Amino acid sequence: MFNSRFVILLILIAFAPLSNAGEPWDGTDKALGAAALTLWAVDFGQTRYIANNPDRFYENNPLLGKHPSVSRVNNYFIGVGIAGYLLADHLSSANRKMFLATFAVIELGVTRHNRYVGIKIDF
Repeated sequence: MFNSRFVILLILIAFAPLSNAGEPWDGTDKALGAAALTLWAVDFGQTRYIANNPDRFYENNPLLGKHPSVSRVNNYFIGVGIAGYLLADHLSSANRKMFLATFAVIELGVTRHNRYVGIKIDF
């Protein structure tokens, strides 16, 4: 199965030529951004929980490895958060909506699965 970050990267590459830097965010862009950010934060906390409980859980993201340190998780999520925002801000409004909605749906699936298997949020 594809890693969610890999899918997002493919989407970014596919729509980068259609970007229009500096186009303002409308209400829908902001709502989708807020949803994506909230789910990203939940995933961040859940991944920290995985890092703090290596005897019970393992990470599926190959970029982090099965048992990442909390420091590695922090650096990864901060980098993804900054890159995701900069990319979303660079896209046209239509492509931004598609990117943010896709990001939110992927994060929703990841966080729901994590919750189902007993992973909590740790900050």
